[in-house]
Amino acid sequence: MSKKLLYITKSIPTPFLIVDEDILKRNINRIHEYANRHGFVLRPHVKTHKSLYIARMQIDSGAVGIAVAKIGEAEVMAKPGNIDITVACPAVGFDSTQRIAKLSCKLNIRVAADSEYGMNELSIAAAKYNTTIGILIMFDAGLHRCGIAYPEQVVKLARHAKTLPGLRYDGIQMYLGHLYGEAAGNPESFKQINRLWDPVYEALCVSGLRPETVSSGSTPSLENTHLVHHVNEIKVGTYVLNDYFVLKFGHCKLNDCGARVVTTVVSDVVSDQVIIDAGSKALSAKHLLRHENLEMGYIPEYPEARIFRLHEEQGWIDVSKCVNPPRIGQRMSIVPVNVALCMNLYDEFYSYTGKGVVKKEKVDARGCCN
Repeated sequence: MSKKLLYITKSIPTPFLIVDEDILKRNINRIHEYANRHGFVLRPHVKTHKSLYIARMQIDSGAVGIAVAKIGEAEVMAKPGNIDITVACPAVGFDSTQRIAKLSCKLNIRVAADSEYGMNELSIAAAKYNTTIGILIMFDAGLHRCGIAYPEQVVKLARHAKTLPGLRYDGIQMYLGHLYGEAAGNPESFKQINRLWDPVYEALCVSGLRPETVSSGSTPSLENTHLVHHVNEIKVGTYVLNDYFVLKFGHCKLNDCGARVVTTVVSDVVSDQVIIDAGSKALSAKHLLRHENLEMGYIPEYPEARIFRLHEEQGWIDVSKCVNPPRIGQRMSIVPVNVALCMNLYDEFYSYTGKGVVKKEKVDARGCCN
C-alpha cells in the first residue's frame, strides 16, 4: 500500500478494510478473458465479497449470474432484480426451502443438491408457491465435502430431480477445492478427476439426462478448468480479490491482491515485537501453517515481519528480521489469509482507484448465516 494512499486515508480510524478497485477490475477482466478463450460462461461466487457494488461490476462485465452460499445472501443479492442465482450449497429444512421457493417466483433460481431428501423438500415448497426451482446435482470431484461420485447414484438423483413436480433438472455442479499448490497445476490432478467424471457424464447421456450445465470452479485451479471435460460454466469467488492463501501457494502475485486491512502500531515496548490494533475481529482467526510457523496475514510494507498471534482486538507481530521495523503510531496494510472471512467482519469497506478517489461501500450480505 503506497505512502500516498496511507496519507489519503489518514483520517479513517483503524482498523479498516480497503479495496483497490483497479486490481478488482483487472482480476474480473482477466478471468473473463480466460472464460471467453475456452467457451465458458462465468458465474462469480459472491460469498467472497458479499457486496452488491462488486456484484454489479461482475454482472456488468458479462457474468451470466451469481452464485451464493446461503439463502440470506440470495435474498440480499436479489434486491436489484433480474439476476440469475445459483445457491451452491444444499438447502435443507422448511425455512430454507420456503424462502428459495418465494425467490424463484421472481427470478431464476438453481440449487445444488446431493440427496433425494433435499430435493423432496424443495419440490414441496415449489408446489406450494406454484413455481419452478432448477437443480444441479453435486458431483464429488475429490474434496469429499458434498456430492456423490458413482455414476448410478448421480443418474438416480438426476432422474429424481427431473420427475419431481416443481423442479427442473439443469445439470451438474462440481467443486475443485482440494486442488491447490502443486496439485492445482499438475495435469495428473485433472486426469484423475476425469477418470471419475467421464463415466458419470456418459451414464447421464445414455440415460437421456445429458447435463445442460456443467459448473466447476475454485480459484487455485481456476485457469486449468478447461482440463476438466464437458465443463461450460466457471463458478468461482476468491479470484476477484485474492488473499494470502492464494498468494502463499503461488496462484497469484501480490499486485493481484485487491483487499487490505489497514492497522496502526499501538505498542512497541517489547523487543523485536510490535502490537497492532487489528485482531481476530478485524482479520479473522484464520491462519496458515507453513514450515512450522503460524502466519495470520502478510504485510507488504514489511515482508520480513510475521503476524503470529491474534486476540480479539490486537495482533502480535514478530519484527526481529526487519532492518527498519515499524514503530508506535505507524500505519501498515495487511493482506488477510482468507478474504471472505475478513469481508464478513465489516459493515463497510473503502474502495479506491488509482486516481486517489476513496469512497465507502456496504458489505450488504454480511452475517448471512442461513
